[in-house]
Amino acid sequence: MHPILSQALVAERAREWEDRAARYRLARQWRRGRSRAEQVAAGSPRPGAEVPLARASREPVAVASGQPTVEQDRQPVGRRAA
Repeated sequence: MHPILSQALVAERAREWEDRAARYRLARQWRRGRSRAEQVAAGSPRPGAEVPLARASREPVAVASGQPTVEQDRQPVGRRAA
């Protein structure tokens, strides 16, 4: 096959892949928008208001019982435990 023809074929396939990816992105956005609209219609307080567990577990929690926190229990590096 001539190099010019193979380059044209590769360019055409690349455009097809980009077009397909763009269609998939649009379809995903449409599905997300539709599900959010259904949540609002169902009376959900706010779409996406729930906090994912992974992010919530990283949030600091105030200790009201007076128990020492992890930071207070730590010893400086190089200090031996008694």
